[in-house]
Amino acid sequence: MAEHKTTEGVYGPGTYTDTEFIPIPQDSQRLLKHLAQITPGFTKDPKILEDVQFTGSDLPVLPVIHAMMAIVSKDILATKGVDTGKISIDTDHAGMYPAMCSLVAINGKTMVEMAKDGSLSKMGKNVEKGAMHANHMRTRSWAIYPTRDKNVWYQVIANLRPQIFFDAYGLDDNAPVKNVDEAYELIKSVISQYSARELEQKNMEHGLCGNTVFSPAGWRKTMMAKALDRHPVIDYEKIVGSADLPPVPFPIVPNDNRPLAGIKVVELARVIAGPVLCALLTSLGAEVVKVQSPNLADPNVLQLSLTPGKYTHPLDLTVEPDCQQLQKILEGADVIVQAFRLRSMKHKGFGLADMVEMARKRNKGLVYVDLNCYGQEGTYAERPGYQQSADAASGCSYIMGRAYGFEEGTGVLPSLPVADMMTGAVGALDVLLALRDRAQHGGSYHASTVLVASNTIQLTPEFGLYQRETVQKVQETFNFAKMTPDQHMEDLLIVVLDGWRSHSDLLQRKEFFAHFKESPFGRDHYILGPLIKFENESASPRWDRSPVPFCFHEKFSWSAV
Repeated sequence: MAEHKTTEGVYGPGTYTDTEFIPIPQDSQRLLKHLAQITPGFTKDPKILEDVQFTGSDLPVLPVIHAMMAIVSKDILATKGVDTGKISIDTDHAGMYPAMCSLVAINGKTMVEMAKDGSLSKMGKNVEKGAMHANHMRTRSWAIYPTRDKNVWYQVIANLRPQIFFDAYGLDDNAPVKNVDEAYELIKSVISQYSARELEQKNMEHGLCGNTVFSPAGWRKTMMAKALDRHPVIDYEKIVGSADLPPVPFPIVPNDNRPLAGIKVVELARVIAGPVLCALLTSLGAEVVKVQSPNLADPNVLQLSLTPGKYTHPLDLTVEPDCQQLQKILEGADVIVQAFRLRSMKHKGFGLADMVEMARKRNKGLVYVDLNCYGQEGTYAERPGYQQSADAASGCSYIMGRAYGFEEGTGVLPSLPVADMMTGAVGALDVLLALRDRAQHGGSYHASTVLVASNTIQLTPEFGLYQRETVQKVQETFNFAKMTPDQHMEDLLIVVLDGWRSHSDLLQRKEFFAHFKESPFGRDHYILGPLIKFENESASPRWDRSPVPFCFHEKFSWSAV
């Protein structure tokens, strides 16, 4: 593969910028070849890569992981005697994928319109419990702040337990501020008294998330980055000692030619990355039960967009009967996706070793996915983290600050939850590869899917960043409003959606959306549809059932599916 030419330092230390503009369909094909070469277990046959056709405009984001998912799906379906034909991915459609969680319309109203008129909080069940939007202070407890250190900023995250954050910093959750700007200034007056290292220590002591805003070069110097670099981004392997478990052929399901039809998945996850992973699996035909704690908060809009095709079942794992019920559900699963802190499920009896032993007893291998922020080893491995943590750690927030012209060290969140969405796609690819290997060779498999790794691979020379001229062209095309360090992900999503709505036809292209005439939320429920299209339409990903509310299915068993 020809060397990709880049220039160092355009967006600060450790950044690599393309020396010339490459249209996205062409660049996608180039990066597909690159990722195929560096991914263990993926095809090395260049002819297979030619089955993928990228079409669309020049400027959206890259859909390469979805193309790899399509190639493995094609391989799986060949074992069932199904020929998918050619693969196509529209890069305009792919450009909208990072905004999937907010691309919702119900009863003729978009997510933005529902948020403005108050109807969003009344959709389904109010599961946010006021964690982020009960008042202005809580809204700005997720933001990037300057520290006492010169040119060093810090991503503050109150988690979904804001009172712990406010108590830790001696702040009044109900301070009489008039708007989010006043809330930001009040919180800044406290956070800026600390050095970045003091903030790191304080947050770890209180179990809070957060991260120093590193430059890409600064992150690569850390011990945590070096530990993460020892692993490939697409990271799965057969579990030692499971080789004697027999191969498990893919189920044949009448009238369903999708690759994962009949595969059973348990989702132990909330917020975005894990639920996206499992939403992609449902589009590929898998039956997914999303086990939800009735005690934990979650952003309201996600039940409208990230639960298509799923069963959402309430279980309280602090109660023994519910733990026993989860054990029964897990015994029937092919795939387990857990997206809480690394090894946190071990303390409840549902860790990797527990599930591997369960698979041995039933004589049928499984795939166990650990999805987290920082990886499976290193000093931060068991630390909690969100997409914002990964953006700050990896250098992505730093690069955004430089791209927008802020002073050195200032962080601004990427305008879409790219880390979450890419990690979800990487996790789905891990599952496809592991299930393929289980069908061919038997055994159980473990995958590690990491938010920071999904970010850092995009900052390598092989990928390259857009030139400043290209960034300006994107801005001129969509005329996005200003993006700043104080803004929360929801603020930034609204900025992007407003730009798309006002300066393009993207949101009117109904071929990009999945439509449900009726859902538990109302009529004409639209969400962003799957990216992958096969020439054989019967094998293409799709959702047969609409999204459903939080804890919607009070009873669940695999026999009833």
